[in-house]
Parts: sequence; structure tokens; C-alpha cells
Amino acid sequence: MKTQWHAVKQLISSLDAEKPYLSVINSSGKIFKANSRMKKEFALPDLSQSEVSFLDLVHPVNQDGFKKLLESVNKDKSITTELYLKNGIFHPMKWSINTIELKGQKAFLCGGSKLLSDNRLELFNQLGKENYQLLIESLNAAVIFHDIDGELIASNQKTAELFATTLERLYQLTDIRSLWDNIWQVTTESGDAVKFDETPFMQALKSGKKESKLMVIRLANEEYRWMYFTSQPLINRQTSVPYAAVSNVIDLTAEKIAFRELINRKAVFRAFMKQSPNLTWVVDEEATLIEANNTFYKYFGLKENETVNRNILELVPESVSKAMYEKHMQVLNTGKTSGFTEKVKWADGTEFTFFISIFQIEGFSGKKMLGGEAINLTDKYESEKKLKVANDRLLLLSRTTTDAIWEWDMQTGKVFRNDALMDMIGYEADQHRGLSWWFRSIHPEDRNRVSDVVKQSTDSGSQAWEQEYRFKCADGNYKHMRDKGYIVYENGLPVKMIGSLQDITEIKEMEDELFEEKLRQQKELSETIVRVQEKERTRIGHELHDNVNQLLSTTKLFLDMISPSTEDEKMFKSKSIEYILTAIEEIRKLSKELVVPQLKGNSLVGNLKQLIEDIQLSGRFQIRFTHDHESDILSPDKKVTIFRILQE
Repeated sequence: MKTQWHAVKQLISSLDAEKPYLSVINSSGKIFKANSRMKKEFALPDLSQSEVSFLDLVHPVNQDGFKKLLESVNKDKSITTELYLKNGIFHPMKWSINTIELKGQKAFLCGGSKLLSDNRLELFNQLGKENYQLLIESLNAAVIFHDIDGELIASNQKTAELFATTLERLYQLTDIRSLWDNIWQVTTESGDAVKFDETPFMQALKSGKKESKLMVIRLANEEYRWMYFTSQPLINRQTSVPYAAVSNVIDLTAEKIAFRELINRKAVFRAFMKQSPNLTWVVDEEATLIEANNTFYKYFGLKENETVNRNILELVPESVSKAMYEKHMQVLNTGKTSGFTEKVKWADGTEFTFFISIFQIEGFSGKKMLGGEAINLTDKYESEKKLKVANDRLLLLSRTTTDAIWEWDMQTGKVFRNDALMDMIGYEADQHRGLSWWFRSIHPEDRNRVSDVVKQSTDSGSQAWEQEYRFKCADGNYKHMRDKGYIVYENGLPVKMIGSLQDITEIKEMEDELFEEKLRQQKELSETIVRVQEKERTRIGHELHDNVNQLLSTTKLFLDMISPSTEDEKMFKSKSIEYILTAIEEIRKLSKELVVPQLKGNSLVGNLKQLIEDIQLSGRFQIRFTHDHESDILSPDKKVTIFRILQE
């Protein structure tokens, strides 16, 4: 044991000149031995009587780092570090640490020297005391000093800018704990609320160690900012207890937004890759396949887990790789997008036509990358050939037929009308007369109806529609048209409409003439029926008045000649005469109603006035009669009809 201590003493003595401050500690920091200068400078007690930890001398900011340093020191290896050690004030010092064996256990020999002379250290502390505000204002970072309760002691202008406010407003804040927990909105990046006691500066005051945390803070202007707080406690030299904390705040908003945009770009890019019906792929500058979509794998019969990170030229047929390699190199060298059409022949002789586009993309890792897309045009070329033949056939047919034919390409918006149709409406053939012009030429009363029917037909997937409307021709006159449209669909979507137009103006005019003729005939028939009815009524009225009443009058005369002898006979005679007179009066009234009334002097107005005066004689009615014109424009029959209606 003595031998071991003697060796340690000799080692300390040999290093005393080079490293003025020497001590031997174990892995937990306990000081076993120290040289005289170390004891004196740091006021160490008798180590044989008291236990002192080296960590108690180290500034809290450096404590965690120093512990990790001890764990990493290996035998026969020296590690150098810079620490702040406390001797009334904290000194910046340089320390070298070596491993030694003491009492059969691993120990550490620590040798240190001051980085500042005593004069410079005193001047440094004086500068800090007198110019701390100037120092923190000169920093290009937000600095906040907190008291033991977390209230604001001081901050710099950068802090005010970061929080979108002013220093005056910051210094007016009181009871920050209440504002933080009840009014301000501060969360973690995942959205969980950060309580005041969970802030890094309050945690640093509690633990006496450096604390850090990323927080999302909503400012007064509703803007959200990501702020990274690094808080350190300020330790009282006498009590070794934190009395304040200082926070360094870094604004990471721009970086977070950029990171989110990058994530979104990745997501959009991958979604495009996966959903594209075309062949898409991404390779690096060495043609290594980074990513491809399902269409690519399916087309070449590949499996994703067996192809990623392999050279793409080894995965696709040789005929394809030859077409791609040269273009890949061209885009890599020039940075310009290359688009080209390539015919590729498969081993079985099948020939395909592709439009291949190769372009440079920004690699997420900074490497050059190329994106590629291949569109299979084989079916399209065949369809275009068939479509051209069909269009030529349709054009020839439209020129040889006398029917008015039109065609609307719903994908390009172009409308074709043959010569017969243009002759019908009086216009010269003009390719610029589109669909909107046609609808504007439809009569305003018909326009919306026709437009709605066409739209409803395409929306509902109907095969055809038919409408009649009035169309304004080149001469300014309207023609009645019957329009029929047939809709062509591809993949469930309307792509074309073909129709025929028929001029039905003459048919409409004939229909109008027939309607007027029918109306005239119906009117004549009604008038004839009325005349016949009136004539028959007149005949019946005269028959009742002239013949029946004559018979009744004669009968009354005969009754008057009878001389009854008894009272009963007198009563029978009286009743018979009474009934006959009643019958004569009733027949006279009925005859008057049946016989067509005749206007006295053919004056409708005069007769109406006389009729009203007769009615008013009863005293039961008060009738007011006015008229605008004399009735000379009316025929005698119409005058009688009006008079009879009012008379009834």
C-alpha cells in the first residue's frame, strides 16, 4: 500500500511544474490525493478527514460531460479537456486525465492549468459585471435571464425580435407562470401542452443542470414558431444553489417548415410514383435503381425487394437498356431534361412504341438523381390510325350527303359543321365559330332549356338527346330547328358528340295554319249550334205563346159562360179559371224566355240601360253601368248574345 502511495506522490511531484493543479480521483469523482497548490487554490479540507468530490468543483454546465469523459478514458491513454472549476469564481482551465491503478481499482490522475492569468481573469470578471448588457446585445442569439421563479430579469433585442414584440413589452410582463399556463399556447412538437414547470429554465433551476427542449409557441400575431431553449442554472458561489437561469433561444421555424416541405415533397413524389399508370423510376448517378412504381415492376416481371439498389441496366431487357443508357448519361452531363420516342422490339418480335422522358431531380441526400417516365404509345398510335380513317370517312360522308351534320370534339372544343348545315343557316364555313357562338344564336327563350338538356345528357351518361328550338340565321330571321345529338364515350367519359340538324320552319308554319283553320272551323260550328238552338227556342216559344195560350184562353171563355147553380159549382168554376190564368201566365213567361230577345232600335247600350232601370224599380238593387265605346263594332248576333247574358 505504501509503495502505491509513494509512486503516486512521485508522479505528482514530477508533474507539479508542468501541471500546477494535480489530484487523484476515482470514477465517482472522490478526491484521494491532491498537491499543495490544488489544496490551497481550491480551499480543500484535510482529505484524510473529509470526503471531497472533484465534481463539486466543476461548473454544472460541464458536470455531465466530465462524467462521460471519465467513462471513456482507457488505460495508457490520456484525454485532454477544458473545464470551468470553482474557486470563489469559475476559472476556465485545461485538464489532462490519465488512468492509474490505486488499491487494485481504476483511478484517474487529473492535471490542470489555468487558461487565464489572475490579472486577465479579474479583468474578464470586471468586464462581465460592467458590460453584461452590451455583451448579450452583441450576440446574434436570443438570451433570457430568469429569476428563481422563472420571471424575466433581462433579455436582449434579439429576444424581442424573435417573439415579434418589443423589449418594453417584455419587461412589462409579470406573473409569467399564470400567462404561460392559462393564456399562452406553448406545446411540444407533437402538440402536447408544455406546463410552466416543464420548461427547460424551470427544470434547470430545479436540477442545477443544463436543460434543453424544443417548444412550439404561438405569438400574439397568431404565427407559430419552433424555438429551441437551452437553459443553464446560475449557481450561488457560497451556497452552491441556483439563484437564476439563463436561456439561449434558437429559432428553428424556417428549418422545421423546410423539413415539413421536404417530407411533403417526398410524400407527393412517392404518391405520384405509385399512382402513375405509366412506367416510372428513379436512379442515382451510377444507374442504381432507387425506386420504381408497381407498373414498372409488373411490366418487366420484377419484384421490388429483389431489385432496389441494383443497376437498372441489369434489370430491363437489353433493347430497353440500350435506349436508356445514352440518354441517362446525357441528362447527367447537361442537367437538361430529355424526351424522346423510342421503338423497342421484344425478344419475341413484338414491337412497342414508348415516349420516354428522363429528367434530373434533387436528391434528398444531396446526390444527383434521375427520374424517368415511359408512356406506352403503342395502343395510342393504333387508335390514332383508326380515328384518322374514321374521320376521313366521316368527312367524305358529310360532303356527299344533303343532311346537315355537325360534330363536337369535347376534348379540344372544336366543332365541325358540313356545307349543308352552313347553307341552311346562311353562314360561310368558319372554323372559329364554336359551341358558344351556336348557343348565343339560339332564341333567348329556348337557349337555357337546350343548354340544360345537353349538359344533363352528358352528366347522366345518356346516349342521345333531341330538342326543337329557334335559331337566328345570317339574315337575322329565326328558323325552327330540330337538333339530334349522339354522345360518344371513352372510359366512361364523354369525348365526342355527333348530330344532325333539320329545318322544320315550314312544318311549324303548317302546324300554325292548321291550328288557326281548326280554330276557325270550331268557331263557325259553335256559332251555328247557337243559331240553331236559338231558332228552336224561338219556335217553341211562339208555339207555346200562340197556340197553347190560345187554347187556354178559349177554355177560360167557355168557363166564363157556365152559370153554376150551387156553391160547390161556383167554387169549382172559380178554381178552374184561377188555374187557367196561372197556366197562361207561366206559359207567357216561359215563351218570353225561350224567344230570342230583340233589341229595340238595335242599340245595345240603350237596351242595357233600360234593363237596368227596370231592375232598379224593385228597389232591391243599385247597379252602376259604364262603357268605353259604342257597340257599333259588334255584329247584331253578338249584341243579342251580350244582352241575353246580362238579361239572364
